[in-house]
Amino acid sequence: MIAPMNDPVPAEPVAERLARLQAVHAAVLQISMLAARESQLSSLCATVHAIIAGLMPAGSFHVGLYDGGQRGVRYLYWADEKDAPPDRRREFPVRNPNESATAEVILAGQMRSFTGAEWAQRRAKGSRWGVGKRPEHWVGIPLLGFDGRTLGILVVQSYARGFRYGDEDISLLRMAAEQVAAAVERGQQAGRLEEAIAERTRRLEREVDERRRAERLQRALYEISAMSVKDIDLSRFYPEVHRILGALVNARNFAVMLYYNDEHDLVGFPYWVDEKNPDLPANLRRPAGHGLTGFVLRTRMPQRIDQQRYQALSEAGVVHHVLGPTDFNVWIGAPMLHQGKVLGVLMLQSYDPKVDYDDDDLAVLTFVAEHIAAMLARKQADDALRTAHANLATGNAALQEKNRELEMTLTHLGMAQTELVRQEKLASLGALVAGIAHEVNTPLGICTTAVSLLMEECRRLRDSLSPAQRTEPVIKAFFDSSDELLGVLTSNTLRASGLIRSFKQVAVDQSSEQVREIALAEYIEDTLRSLRPKFKRTGHSIAVQCNPGLRLWSIPGALSQILTNLVMNSIAHGFENTDHGHIDITATADDEGVTIDYRDDGAGMAPQALRRLFEPFYTTKRGHGGSGLGTNIVHNLVTAKLGGTIAVDSPPGAGLHYAIHLPKEPPGAASR
Repeated sequence: MIAPMNDPVPAEPVAERLARLQAVHAAVLQISMLAARESQLSSLCATVHAIIAGLMPAGSFHVGLYDGGQRGVRYLYWADEKDAPPDRRREFPVRNPNESATAEVILAGQMRSFTGAEWAQRRAKGSRWGVGKRPEHWVGIPLLGFDGRTLGILVVQSYARGFRYGDEDISLLRMAAEQVAAAVERGQQAGRLEEAIAERTRRLEREVDERRRAERLQRALYEISAMSVKDIDLSRFYPEVHRILGALVNARNFAVMLYYNDEHDLVGFPYWVDEKNPDLPANLRRPAGHGLTGFVLRTRMPQRIDQQRYQALSEAGVVHHVLGPTDFNVWIGAPMLHQGKVLGVLMLQSYDPKVDYDDDDLAVLTFVAEHIAAMLARKQADDALRTAHANLATGNAALQEKNRELEMTLTHLGMAQTELVRQEKLASLGALVAGIAHEVNTPLGICTTAVSLLMEECRRLRDSLSPAQRTEPVIKAFFDSSDELLGVLTSNTLRASGLIRSFKQVAVDQSSEQVREIALAEYIEDTLRSLRPKFKRTGHSIAVQCNPGLRLWSIPGALSQILTNLVMNSIAHGFENTDHGHIDITATADDEGVTIDYRDDGAGMAPQALRRLFEPFYTTKRGHGGSGLGTNIVHNLVTAKLGGTIAVDSPPGAGLHYAIHLPKEPPGAASR
């Protein structure tokens, strides 16, 4: 065993020596198995203490966890022969290695050993050196993570006079510390993984809700757009708008105000539904004034007004002569704007305290107001055109010129309406976020298999070998196998962490238009990693050639959507009749910016189809799920949002080739 200091160490009999080695090996194996299956760290520490105490004097045994952010240590387990246990919730500061033995071990990340004399010398210098009773021998082992970070400390000390821990004791403590550190690391990683998965689940749920809401809004806008191109009377149009709007928000009280911008500056309410004031005349005309709708007309901005804000506006004289009851809970109004001209206001209000309108509801009302404004402008142009055609019958040359002007105006209005519908459709499209659970479960499944194999190796070593057969080569082979399995566990855990980080970054970028500097090669890989579920079970492959040091100021979300649409088009169209498609993505820098060459070896396109590739709603998959928006979105993102250029060609039998050139900075980046 271990002899007192300054006494000669007697030779240990061979039998006793062998028995001790067997006991140490059994303890190490027992601690390893315990650390692999025990999820409660306090229970693990108590059991490890009991095992070590059976092999050496270890009445005083401490385990502390280190928080690098707060730079403090909190004791998870405490057993001491003289000192009372500290509060487990208290965090002791660890800032200077000269303040205590614990601080020196944690900040240095190395084992430290102090005798009673050395302890006394430290305290004799006048500085505060630790707390508690002076030990006869103190040994501290850092708990190190896989990446070398200090996670905490394992301490054993003795108060027995003249006692010293030997090299075998310290070796056993080191192995115990490694197992405890591994358990701490697994617990932290599991906690971070669970938190990340929970956050991602919440984000996906919000995205699903937003997608459903966007689909309802899109469907409603299409209904309104469809009515706007029909020759429908306004007396029928407004009730239909009310019905459609009621499917999106609470529209129990709804009104349409039109602004007659003439010398009298009047407004009218062609449609009015209010549960407290239902009898408003349809032909009512009144000055624009300073009511709530007048406030929207003057500010030309959507407004949300609750009772508190209403009282403040009234006291300031900004709002007065309000039409209808003023005991509403909340009122929202959106201007109907077309080409900078205010045509009127849409308004919703609630008298029920349980019914509130938020910014999302105001955004919906604003969208509807924009579409109604486009429809009213078109109808006004149609009415003017009909009048002009009627006057043409008299042969008035001036009216013929007016007719041509009105035809041009109508053409411009049609183009504006088409552009508005196109922008609304593009705005409703989101990036694909799928396969996350499968991608994360794959490395975690490998980890589970590796853990099972490691447990099987332990069981086989314990059950199949007699004590006499547990030789050093057998034990070494066992540890070699264990190291290999632990390596598998480490690499796959890090892989899962990397997947979550990549998915998170790509998802955040696709919901943001912020300009920032990116490492282009790394960002392309992150985007392709998020698309892996779409092609990992196919024979298709993607190769990327990009200088790792190439950096670019850009809008990452737009770049991610461009690559996503191109890859999905290759899979859906180019590789439809092949199981082994190949995509090459090459990025090179020049004095003007960056050129990205995207090539696939798929079916390619005929010249007549290639000429229409970037047209909206043009698709070769009509009736089979194709919308025709993918390449149109790519073209708009490259040219409008990123300020670049895109060209496409399809050499015979060589698939499709996109040449994308992006400037060093997108438009507006100088204002960042």
